[in-house]
Amino acid sequence: MSNRPWRILVADDDPTAALLFPAALAGGEFELTLVDNGLDALTAFRRQAFDMALLDVEMPGLDGMAVCAAIRQSHGDAFPVLLVTGRHDAEFLARAQTLAAGHLGKPVAWAALASMLRSRLARPPG
Repeated sequence: MSNRPWRILVADDDPTAALLFPAALAGGEFELTLVDNGLDALTAFRRQAFDMALLDVEMPGLDGMAVCAAIRQSHGDAFPVLLVTGRHDAEFLARAQTLAAGHLGKPVAWAALASMLRSRLARPPG
């Protein structure tokens, strides 16, 4: 692990997720910025540096796919993005692949989340 916590942008309009993400990622390894819509996610992303983004696919206004596309325009394909959704249909998976985004399925396995993020963040880009 690096000397500082990993900075994670979490965008999800579900109030329960806003409680569960911090609980699952407690302990000091992760510093979360929580927002409840895509526009605020982009604003936060442009305002500060993050190590990863977790984006709910279905949010009002800008959805997670649109936010991911904007992140790709500014930061390229190497920046880690996980699309958080219950969708796993072929159309969604193809779009996620086009956006070079990973997939975090709902319901989220909260007990395993920190370990999964550690693993993804430890991988070299590319």
